[in-house]
Amino acid sequence: MFSSEQTDVTSHSPLIQWILFQSNLADSSTPESRVPDIHSGISAFVEFVGEALTEMAAEEAYDNNIRKLSTFQNVDTIATDTGNHRQINIAQTTTANPVPSHKNAIIVSVKQFAHEQHKAYRYLVHRTRNLYATQPNRQFAWGLTVCGTIVRACLFVYDKVLSSKDINVSTHDGRSVFVKLLVSWSMCKNRQLGYDPTIRYSDLDNWEIDVYDSETQMTRLYVCESIRCNPHSTFGRHTRCFVAYEKPADSMSANNEDMPKVLIKDAWAQTLGPDGHVCDEVAYLREIRNTLADDHTLDNMYPRLHAGGVVQIKCSDGVVDDTTQYILMHIDTNTQAKVPARVHKRLVISPVGEPIHDLKSIDELIVVVGDVMAAHSAIVKRCGLLHRDLSDNNIMFCRNADGVKGMLIDFDNACRVTDVQNMEQPGCVGTLPFMSIGNLEHSKVKQTVLDDWESLVYILCWIGTFGINQADQDCGAVRDLPIQIWQTGSAADVATLKRQYMHEISYFVEYILDHIQKVQGYEELLKLLLHLHVGLFGNQRVSPSAQRCKKSLPSWAITMGISQPEVPTPSDTQFLDRDVDPAITDPFARRAEIAEALADELLEVTSKFRNEALDRIRNTK
Repeated sequence: MFSSEQTDVTSHSPLIQWILFQSNLADSSTPESRVPDIHSGISAFVEFVGEALTEMAAEEAYDNNIRKLSTFQNVDTIATDTGNHRQINIAQTTTANPVPSHKNAIIVSVKQFAHEQHKAYRYLVHRTRNLYATQPNRQFAWGLTVCGTIVRACLFVYDKVLSSKDINVSTHDGRSVFVKLLVSWSMCKNRQLGYDPTIRYSDLDNWEIDVYDSETQMTRLYVCESIRCNPHSTFGRHTRCFVAYEKPADSMSANNEDMPKVLIKDAWAQTLGPDGHVCDEVAYLREIRNTLADDHTLDNMYPRLHAGGVVQIKCSDGVVDDTTQYILMHIDTNTQAKVPARVHKRLVISPVGEPIHDLKSIDELIVVVGDVMAAHSAIVKRCGLLHRDLSDNNIMFCRNADGVKGMLIDFDNACRVTDVQNMEQPGCVGTLPFMSIGNLEHSKVKQTVLDDWESLVYILCWIGTFGINQADQDCGAVRDLPIQIWQTGSAADVATLKRQYMHEISYFVEYILDHIQKVQGYEELLKLLLHLHVGLFGNQRVSPSAQRCKKSLPSWAITMGISQPEVPTPSDTQFLDRDVDPAITDPFARRAEIAEALADELLEVTSKFRNEALDRIRNTK
């Protein structure tokens, strides 16, 4: 098609200039006059293939089955390591969607030289993350890296980026492969481009969402009213949340304002957790609903499941579960085995909660925490389920005329208590800053309800340091604090620091409590944290060597009316084992032996603080 001899690039079209460029022999010292405009070369190649396809399709009368290929460029003002900040995208337009845009684009990452492949990947990952954040029906994504004349096709699938071998467009075989790739993208189904057919944009300018309920084996149709959250990462579960209502049969006569609102959670959950247990949030929520439905003291303190199951995809063979295996069905089995198995689940729950950072005061936070841990305790005792991922994002609240009520959400990492007890070494599960020490260390000590209580302490420390809401947050004043390592360090580093901070109350005061916000109301949070610390880490029922505070509370704490919590001295019969030397015995193992009793005591603490906070709120009205 084209001569492969080195030629003066200035005498040829952008397409020829590009494919004749010996990028593998060039580097940054190559004279600029010898480096072609790669962006224009790619555009010319894509336009050439697109026009040929359009002509062929018209002749064969199946133009409705192909997408027209074109390109569009713009300047990326936030690009890094690009050299040239121009950005190119391959658009796939149709009669129904004729305007090239990011909604129908495949992102291309362009570098001038073959040795810049790593930079090209990094930029492509950055750009692809934006697709997931802005497209509610985006499941997976394709991309291209172009380094000189070396092209690679990339497929983003939750935990991995799969990359093709080098496609060298300076050779006849390479150009042939690239043409086949473009033709495939033009003629394949929307599903194969990464779009979810069960989430559709309707003629009424809103998203309609199918939800399959595995209990009734029926599909319900919901209308999205607003999008609560989108994934902001290229990898992971890609959780999306939609505030929606069920579409009535007579949608024209219904008043949407009167329709009950629900939250639709859409996520790609791992079929097995890091510790090998089966993850099934839908089954867990169904069991919680059925078990606790008659206990109205817990109403709105846990998500009530209305429908849910694995997303169902219609195909030529009928209906199949939406899984990573289905997405990768045409890829070789060795490559499939390298991608962790995930299943696409969608569930409908109520009520629609608000994030805790929208609370108005610390007293409201204490009320919410009391509710959440009451629900947590009931779920552990009556349903036999351990949450295992308490975090600031998984504690929500609802507000009504009577005030606020806390709600515990997200049971993706939950596990049956009996399963946890049978695990030889539980996996590292949860949200890094809030994981318990044993969890971070992959401890052989069995996980118990106390690991979740420990997570609660870290959540309250975090909120106390950084503020409950925007009014209290002062990012400039909280830089370089010890607690920030909880988010940026490795699991081992975080565990080491937490052991240091929690070892005794004097260290807890020095490294954590000294940095709690000095704002009115936070003294109640300090009191709660001191009591929880004593119950979890300074409890003499766990270790006979547990001591009272070796260091007096700081003057600011005394000024705020905070006193040291009492550490009761237990009787001899309360010690677990008088013959065990506390200096060589793991206190976490000893603590796990009486986890249920300690959890009951901690629940009494949060309940007491909740009731006191509720009284203060009522008295200020």
